[in-house]
Parts: sequence; C-alpha cells; structure tokens
Amino acid sequence: MKNRKQQRGIALIEVLVAVLLFALGILALVGLQASMNKNVTQAKLRGEASFLANELIGRMWVDQATLSNYAITGGVCTAEYANCAKWLTSVNNVLPSGNAEVVITGRAVDITLSWTLPGEAPSRLQLGANINE
Repeated sequence: MKNRKQQRGIALIEVLVAVLLFALGILALVGLQASMNKNVTQAKLRGEASFLANELIGRMWVDQATLSNYAITGGVCTAEYANCAKWLTSVNNVLPSGNAEVVITGRAVDITLSWTLPGEAPSRLQLGANINE
C-alpha cells in the first residue's frame, strides 16, 4: 500500500512533460515559418531588383542616342528625362525604401539598386553592362 501512495500523480507529470514537448515543437514550427517568410520576401525583392536593372539596360540599349540622360545620382535623374523618371518611379513603387544609382561612363553603365525592409539590414544589387551598338 505504501508504494501505491508514492506513485500517485506520476501520470499527471507525464502528461505535463508531453504537453511541454508538444508546445516546444509548435513554437519551433512557428519560428521556421517566420524565417521562411522573411527569406521568400528577400528572394522576391532580389528578383524584382534584377528585373528592374535589366529593364533599364533594355531601355538604354533601345535609346542609345540619349544614353547620358539615364544617369541617376542621389535617387534623382540628373537630366529631366521622362524615361528615366518613369523607371525611377517603378523602382520606388516596387522596392521598399528603394533607391537607385546609375553611373554612365562612355558606354559602360553601372546600376546599383538598394532597398530596406523594416527591421532588416539594407540589401543591394549591383549590375554593370556595356551598351554597344
């Protein structure tokens, strides 16, 4: 009879340990989901930035006569040119806190796009190209 009294409540402890392990597993899954969402968002923005940079190179290639009008410094087109302003508006609309720098040296073009997600470190994409006839 004495052994029976000492073991009373052991099932409750087992249930509490099982619930604790289950809760830790659920928390781990929630953390994994949050990490996955962040990585998917960053990948999407990298793809968007790459598309925007390639779009600008395509515009420059078609419009080689006014190549110097596509230069962007400090997030502003250096010349008042509609194609440059339209592309820069796309950058600001697509990338959160988006910024663009475009340096043109002869036919060599260097494009730098940067963006920042809230609470994250800034991200950047750099692309260089030669616009040849």
